[in-house]
Amino acid sequence: MNRIEKRFVIPNIITGANMLLGFLSIIMSFQGDLLKASWLIVMAMVADGLDGKTARALDGFSEFGKEFDSFCDAVSFGMAPAILIYSILMEQVALKELIIPLSFLYLLCGVLRLVKFNIITEASKDKADFIGMPIPTAAGLVASYNIFSNAVWGELVQINLFLILAFFVSILMVSAITFKSISKTFRVLGSKGLLALLILVAVFAKYLLFPFGLSYFLVNSFNFIKEKRFISKEEVS
Repeated sequence: MNRIEKRFVIPNIITGANMLLGFLSIIMSFQGDLLKASWLIVMAMVADGLDGKTARALDGFSEFGKEFDSFCDAVSFGMAPAILIYSILMEQVALKELIIPLSFLYLLCGVLRLVKFNIITEASKDKADFIGMPIPTAAGLVASYNIFSNAVWGELVQINLFLILAFFVSILMVSAITFKSISKTFRVLGSKGLLALLILVAVFAKYLLFPFGLSYFLVNSFNFIKEKRFISKEEVS
């Protein structure tokens, strides 16, 4: 394999690993191992982050890679979390009529988010910003809530909160809220502070991943509202 091939093939292998992890998560959900299904989604998030970094390092971006990444994301962060939501709710929710619509809503909004991202070459003026919650973030919040709840209480508790979470992350994916990169969201910490935080989250993932993801959402939502109010005041004046 020559150098030109490697710079395209290696990132796509990692992207394929992302899809494999999503596929395995779906299997685990069908088998009733919902905690393992959640961890596999988190692992797919890691692979999704690595493929982009690898492509940048090797100068291996391609149109094929972009499309392949979207299809893999649809499996790992669209279908896998939707099946996880369905499986969790089937075990704990009495009102079964809500389960399929809510699970499908997540999948639909996730796919729309991916299509929107591919069509819009710049999510905003800054390429590090995204309009609507990125689908890996939405998937991470769904999966990490199950992980967090099991770590703290030994089972998934507060099923009503999970219902609300699943609904809102679905809507947030197709919302107009601007989500900035992690480094920009937590820039108040500085580079060293952020690195220390990320290490803590990685080491104590089962306890800190969900609070970290929730903080990311809350900070971006607060900043978006603050910016909108500032713009409105400027227009009035």
